[in-house]
Amino acid sequence: MDTPDSHQPSGVLPQLPRDSILQDDGEHLLVSTKGVEGSRSDGILLRRCAFSLTTPLGCEFLGQYRHLSDGLWHATMRSKRRDDGSTGPPQVGIYATELDAMVNLWANRRSFDLGQRA
Repeated sequence: MDTPDSHQPSGVLPQLPRDSILQDDGEHLLVSTKGVEGSRSDGILLRRCAFSLTTPLGCEFLGQYRHLSDGLWHATMRSKRRDDGSTGPPQVGIYATELDAMVNLWANRRSFDLGQRA
Protein backbone atom coordinates (compact mmCIF):
# COMPACT_ATOMS: atom_id res chain seq x y z
CA MET A 1 0.00 0.00 0.00
CA ASP A 2 1.35 3.39 -0.95
CA THR A 3 1.68 5.97 1.79
CA PRO A 4 2.28 9.67 1.27
CA ASP A 5 5.81 10.81 1.84
CA SER A 6 5.77 12.87 5.04
CA HIS A 7 8.67 14.94 3.71
CA GLN A 8 6.74 15.95 0.61
CA PRO A 9 4.71 19.13 1.22
CA SER A 10 1.15 19.07 -0.04
CA GLY A 11 -1.15 21.79 -1.31
CA VAL A 12 -0.62 24.57 -3.79
CA LEU A 13 2.82 25.79 -2.68
CA PRO A 14 4.95 22.99 -4.19
CA GLN A 15 3.10 23.52 -7.47
CA LEU A 16 4.18 27.16 -7.75
CA PRO A 17 7.26 27.77 -9.89
CA ARG A 18 9.98 29.14 -7.60
CA ASP A 19 10.49 32.18 -9.84
CA SER A 20 6.80 33.12 -9.37
CA ILE A 21 7.29 33.63 -5.63
CA LEU A 22 8.37 37.25 -5.20
CA GLN A 23 8.48 37.35 -1.37
CA ASP A 24 8.18 34.61 1.26
CA ASP A 25 8.55 35.16 5.00
CA GLY A 26 7.51 31.63 5.97
CA GLU A 27 3.91 32.67 6.66
CA HIS A 28 3.01 35.02 3.79
CA LEU A 29 3.79 34.80 0.09
CA LEU A 30 3.63 37.40 -2.65
CA VAL A 31 3.22 35.51 -5.92
CA SER A 32 3.38 36.77 -9.50
CA THR A 33 0.47 35.54 -11.60
CA LYS A 34 1.69 37.11 -14.83
CA GLY A 35 1.29 34.65 -17.66
CA VAL A 36 -1.04 32.38 -15.69
CA GLU A 37 -3.90 31.47 -17.98
CA GLY A 38 -7.22 32.78 -16.69
CA SER A 39 -5.67 35.03 -14.03
CA ARG A 40 -7.32 38.41 -13.58
CA SER A 41 -4.42 39.80 -11.56
CA ASP A 42 -0.70 40.33 -11.93
CA GLY A 43 0.03 39.09 -8.44
CA ILE A 44 -1.57 37.72 -5.27
CA LEU A 45 -0.83 37.82 -1.56
CA LEU A 46 -1.36 34.52 0.28
CA ARG A 47 -1.04 33.35 3.88
CA ARG A 48 -0.18 29.78 4.75
CA CYS A 49 -2.77 28.17 7.01
CA ALA A 50 -4.19 24.83 8.02
CA PHE A 51 -5.99 22.74 5.43
CA SER A 52 -9.77 23.02 5.81
CA LEU A 53 -12.94 23.12 3.76
CA THR A 54 -12.49 26.88 3.28
CA THR A 55 -8.76 26.60 2.55
CA PRO A 56 -8.36 23.23 0.78
CA LEU A 57 -4.96 24.20 -0.65
CA GLY A 58 -3.46 25.27 2.67
CA CYS A 59 -3.35 28.96 1.70
CA GLU A 60 -5.65 31.86 2.39
CA PHE A 61 -6.08 34.63 -0.19
CA LEU A 62 -5.38 38.07 1.33
CA GLY A 63 -5.02 40.41 -1.64
CA GLN A 64 -3.99 41.07 -5.20
CA TYR A 65 -2.64 43.71 -7.55
CA ARG A 66 -3.22 44.33 -11.25
CA HIS A 67 -2.34 46.76 -14.01
CA LEU A 68 -5.14 49.07 -15.13
CA SER A 69 -5.70 50.20 -18.71
CA ASP A 70 -4.80 53.80 -17.75
CA GLY A 71 -1.31 52.72 -16.68
CA LEU A 72 -1.93 52.84 -12.91
CA TRP A 73 -1.80 49.84 -10.58
CA HIS A 74 -4.76 48.69 -8.48
CA ALA A 75 -4.30 46.72 -5.26
CA THR A 76 -6.91 45.23 -2.97
CA MET A 77 -6.49 43.59 0.41
CA ARG A 78 -8.97 41.79 2.59
CA SER A 79 -10.04 43.75 5.67
CA LYS A 80 -9.08 42.59 9.14
CA ARG A 81 -11.55 40.19 10.74
CA ARG A 82 -13.96 41.74 13.21
CA ASP A 83 -14.66 40.27 16.64
CA ASP A 84 -17.73 38.48 15.24
CA GLY A 85 -15.59 36.82 12.52
CA SER A 86 -16.91 38.89 9.62
CA THR A 87 -14.83 41.18 7.44
CA GLY A 88 -15.58 44.61 6.06
CA PRO A 89 -15.08 45.74 2.50
CA PRO A 90 -11.60 45.21 1.05
CA GLN A 91 -8.92 47.87 1.34
CA VAL A 92 -8.21 49.46 -2.05
CA GLY A 93 -5.20 51.39 -3.29
CA ILE A 94 -4.23 52.94 -6.63
CA TYR A 95 -0.50 53.27 -7.27
CA ALA A 96 1.73 54.80 -9.90
CA THR A 97 3.95 51.72 -10.35
CA GLU A 98 3.80 47.95 -10.01
CA LEU A 99 6.53 48.14 -7.37
CA ASP A 100 4.41 50.54 -5.28
CA ALA A 101 1.45 48.15 -5.41
CA MET A 102 3.59 45.12 -4.50
CA VAL A 103 5.44 46.92 -1.70
CA ASN A 104 2.21 48.20 -0.14
CA LEU A 105 0.62 44.75 -0.17
CA TRP A 106 3.71 43.14 1.30
CA ALA A 107 4.39 45.83 3.91
CA ASN A 108 0.80 45.69 5.16
CA ARG A 109 0.32 41.92 5.09
CA ARG A 110 -0.20 41.79 8.86
CA SER A 111 -2.03 45.08 9.43
CA PHE A 112 -4.54 44.73 6.56
CA ASP A 113 -4.27 48.44 5.73
CA LEU A 114 -2.91 49.53 2.39
CA GLY A 115 -1.92 52.91 3.84
CA GLN A 116 -0.79 55.63 1.43
CA ARG A 117 -2.54 55.69 -1.91
CA ALA A 118 -1.24 57.49 -4.99
